[in-house]
Amino acid sequence: MLCCFGSENAVCTFCNYKETIGSRVVAQTETCVAFHDRSPSAQLHLLVISKNHIRTIKDLDAGDVPLCNADVSLVQEMIDLGKTLLKEQGFNPDDDSQIRLGFHVPPFNSVNHIHLHVIGLPFKNKFRQLKYTSGYPWYMDARTVLNRLIDGMSPV
Repeated sequence: MLCCFGSENAVCTFCNYKETIGSRVVAQTETCVAFHDRSPSAQLHLLVISKNHIRTIKDLDAGDVPLCNADVSLVQEMIDLGKTLLKEQGFNPDDDSQIRLGFHVPPFNSVNHIHLHVIGLPFKNKFRQLKYTSGYPWYMDARTVLNRLIDGMSPV
């Protein structure tokens, strides 16, 4: 699948996950894939991606009702898969002192393919903690993104 970087020659790493990250895959659904981050920031650090190419959370459009319904379901599915995987690893997915679930906001994202960071604490260092803390322009909690979409707002 070609990526949306503006070049027909650009190939998205996450769209080609079977070739590029297949060995790190831990779970799949019909629409999502979860795998270990190649540079973990915490005790557990997984990414949940959409199998369909959506560039970033900014491309989730609450103004387009049919698309919004699909995107809200996608974000909820990503959250649910992340929580399941956290629970399987012994974390309480409802305890914010143990976990983080969120998205980086462009231009602070590393790959232009929507991906949810699923993090089981503790972090490896203070910089990594700051990188995944809500309230800064580079990171948004997944529940905030979902609630904004449900309320018909822009996800960011």
